[in-house]
Amino acid sequence: MKKNNLRKLLLFAMSIAIVGSVFTGCSSSSSASKSSTTTAFKDKAPKDYKGTINIWAYTDELKSSHFIDQFNKEYPNIKVNLTVIPMDNNAYQTKLSSVLSSGSGAPDIFLSEVSMVNKYVNSPYYDDLSKAPYNAEDIAKKEAKYTVDLGRNAADKDIRALSWQATPGGLFYKRSLAKEYLGTDDPTKISQMFSSWDSLIATGKELNEKSGGKVKLLPNYSELFNIALGSRTKGWVVNNKLVIDPKMMQYIDVAKEVRNAGIDAKFNTWSAPWAASMAGAVNGTNVFCYALPTWGLPFVIASNAKKTSGDWGLAKAPAAYYNGGSWLGIYSKSENKELAWQFVKFMNSKTFQTWDSKTNGDFSSMTEVSQQFANSDEGNNAFCDGQNISKIYNQIVPSITGKLVTKYDETINDKFQNDLDAYITGQKSKDDFLKQFRADVKTAFPDLNVN
Repeated sequence: MKKNNLRKLLLFAMSIAIVGSVFTGCSSSSSASKSSTTTAFKDKAPKDYKGTINIWAYTDELKSSHFIDQFNKEYPNIKVNLTVIPMDNNAYQTKLSSVLSSGSGAPDIFLSEVSMVNKYVNSPYYDDLSKAPYNAEDIAKKEAKYTVDLGRNAADKDIRALSWQATPGGLFYKRSLAKEYLGTDDPTKISQMFSSWDSLIATGKELNEKSGGKVKLLPNYSELFNIALGSRTKGWVVNNKLVIDPKMMQYIDVAKEVRNAGIDAKFNTWSAPWAASMAGAVNGTNVFCYALPTWGLPFVIASNAKKTSGDWGLAKAPAAYYNGGSWLGIYSKSENKELAWQFVKFMNSKTFQTWDSKTNGDFSSMTEVSQQFANSDEGNNAFCDGQNISKIYNQIVPSITGKLVTKYDETINDKFQNDLDAYITGQKSKDDFLKQFRADVKTAFPDLNVN
C-alpha cells in the first residue's frame, strides 16, 4: 500500500504478527520440485469456490481495512490466512526469500511494495498472469499504465503482479497560511506558484519574508526528492551502468538553494517534529506544505493533525510523481492458484475498488473508477475543504512512468540522499558528494559501472 517509511511509522512497535496461520503451515505448496504449470480454471459462481489461501504481507491492511471481509462477502467459502511480517530490518524480504528459495512454506499470494516489486516480478517466484488461465491483460487495459508497467517482467513484458491502487503525489498545503501570506488558498493558483523549481523557491522566499521567518515552505529540502525522481527520463541503472539523470543533477542545486535560502524548517522526514508540524507550529516554526502521495492525506496528515480538517489543499508539484503502492502476485508453485486468482481478480475489480475508494480513501488504479470520483462529488474531500482531490490525482497519473524502476533503486535512493545531506549541510563539496555517491554505489553493487 504505502511507502516503506510509513511502514516504519505505523509498525514501529509491532513485532512479527501472524494472522490466521503460523510459519510452519503457510502453504500447501511446499515442494520446490512441483510443476508450475497452471491448468485451465473452471467458471464457477463465487460461492462455489472452496478452500484456503495463504497470503503474506508487510502490514495488516488487508485485514484492518476490511479487504478480506469484502472478499469473503462475495467468496464465503474461501478462507484467507494472512501472515503479516513487518519490513523493519528487512524482516519481510528475508523471511520471504528464505521460503521462496527453499520451496517450503511459501504463501499462495505475496505482496510486493514499490521498493521490491521489480525484484520479484523479475524472479521465477511470481506466476505469469498475462497467460491463460489468468489473462490479466484484460484487467491491465482498464488500469493506470504505470501501475501495470511496474508489475511486468522485464524480459517477456508479461504481467507478474497487479495493484489495486495508484499513488500519485502532489503538495498538500495549509490554506490558512496561504490566505494570510500569499493572498489566496485556491489550489489552481497555488499550483501555478509550484509549477517550476524557480517559482516554488520564489514562493518559499515570499512566505519566509512576509512571516518574518516563522513560516517555512517545506519541513526539509529532502521533501522534494520523490518529485525529482518523478521528473527523470532515465532510471538509476541503464545497461549495467549508474546513470545520474540531468534532472537529479538539477535537484542537487535546487536542494542547496532551498537550504541556503532558509526556506525549509530542517525537520527530517518521518521525524517527530516533521509529524508534529502538520498540526501546528513547532518551536515557533510553521510548515506550509508537504510532498505526499494519495495515502499521505488519510494516513499521515489526518493521523497527525486531526483538528486541522478543512485547512488543507492539494496542489500539483513541479513534476508528476508517485510514492508507494502494493502489488499482488501468485506464487508460481502454489497448489491453490485458482483460489488465489479469485482474490487477485477481486482486488482488481470495479466493485472492490469503488468500495475501497469510498470507504478507505484509496485512489483506484482502475481508470473508470478514478474518473468516476474525479468527475463527481464523490471525489470531494472534507479534510481539504471540499476540494475534489481525485481530479488532481487523475490529471497527474498519465504523466507518471513506471518504467524507470530498477532492482537497485532502494539502495541507490538511500545512498544518494544520505550522501547529498553532507553537501547540503556544508560538510562536503558538490564534487566530493558525487565522488562519495559513486563510491558507495560501487561498494553496494561491485558489478556496476559507476563512472
